[in-house]
Amino acid sequence: MKKIYCGGRFDFDYLKDGYKDAAAKDYRAVLLGSGNRLLERSNRVRISDGVEYIGPFYFETDGMQDIDIVANEWEMVKNCTDAIFLLDDACCPGTVCELTAASMLGKRVHIFYIRKGDGEETESSLHTPCWYPIIHSSVVNSKSCAYECKSYADAAAKISALVSEW
Repeated sequence: MKKIYCGGRFDFDYLKDGYKDAAAKDYRAVLLGSGNRLLERSNRVRISDGVEYIGPFYFETDGMQDIDIVANEWEMVKNCTDAIFLLDDACCPGTVCELTAASMLGKRVHIFYIRKGDGEETESSLHTPCWYPIIHSSVVNSKSCAYECKSYADAAAKISALVSEW
């Protein structure tokens, strides 16, 4: 049984109107079959006979402390068999930290990144703001794979296709 952790930026905030509609468009909600499943605190959700989603879930509340989020997601990364990351821009320090942790723990890491134009992020042939952690993952973990994507929607579709193969 694969236990997947699906990292990436949450592009919504429970304090803002319409956050449930935005959550339903998140690639993880699509994998789970519902935005509500992403917004419920759970230990795992069975996606298929061979795949369980173990996190993260978006369960922020008014009393939650930052340490609670980090500790909870660290446990999820430690317990996964496969870690999937969608890197869509450079402003994702939590995701980069989770990617580094999964890589150092030797998890099977699948990184879906948005390629920018050839004239952008010229330090790397990947042409994406998060090129450094992607390359780092491949250097420290032979089970790390990176997938170039054209957009968030393209990345989400490729992730769904990968998970459905399992």
